[in-house]
Amino acid sequence: MNMSAITKGIAMGVAVGAVTYTVSNATKHQKKKMKSSTGKAIKAVGDMVQGISYMFH
Repeated sequence: MNMSAITKGIAMGVAVGAVTYTVSNATKHQKKKMKSSTGKAIKAVGDMVQGISYMFH
């Protein structure tokens, strides 16, 4: 069993769920602001997945 793939899947599932919840409950102003911070969020998730994968190596 490949633990790296499992941890990446879990992290991506958590990230997608958090984004979906945030977008569905946001006001128009908040949605406009989210567009500018999406790149930062994607980078943070990538760093988190990389950190988790290092823990299992």
